[in-house]
Amino acid sequence: KAFYTNDKSLADKAFEVAYEDIKTAFEFYLKNYNNNRPIIIASHSQGTLHAGKLLKEFFENKPLQQRLICAYIIGLPVFTDYFQTLQPCKDSTATGCFIGWRTFEEGYVPEFVLNEKQKAIVTNPLTWTLSVEPAASDLNKGGILKDFNKVIPGLVHAQVHENVLWVNKPQFFGNVLLTMKNYHIADYNLFYMNIRENVATRVNSFLKNRK
Repeated sequence: KAFYTNDKSLADKAFEVAYEDIKTAFEFYLKNYNNNRPIIIASHSQGTLHAGKLLKEFFENKPLQQRLICAYIIGLPVFTDYFQTLQPCKDSTATGCFIGWRTFEEGYVPEFVLNEKQKAIVTNPLTWTLSVEPAASDLNKGGILKDFNKVIPGLVHAQVHENVLWVNKPQFFGNVLLTMKNYHIADYNLFYMNIRENVATRVNSFLKNRK
């Protein structure tokens, strides 16, 4: 809870405590389980803050960057000046790069985004590009509901708009998003099958280029 306090010093301390746990776990993984294999980083929301710091500390300008397939760092802004050499992915097959987006109902930009003074990286997960061209819902291989019990193809279309990703309001029975315009809780769900497919595509691309 301290992470969300108005007291910045308490928030920073809470963040550091949580990050140290993540760092320790990652170091243990590298030492005991990784065996020099390539790596994918995936995060959401507060986890994206930790993932960003992890990427800076362990990957950027370090040998481990050569083993990074992709970082899916979703749900919080990643501003263009955050990394020095780690670049946003430009297409569906690029590796050694990162991806980010925040999902909102089309036409809506919350005040906290309007107040942002920097440009954020926004990837369209239906095209895997940074293009502002709209991507039709028929490119959506399927979103999933919260219980992971149903896949709904064509759930939403998507378009990059300034610092956010716009989508139409998804339609399905029991839709918890009907009363919302901020789709933060569904950043992954709305594009679940596209993400699964893209992970496989990037892994294959990485392995092919490493031969």
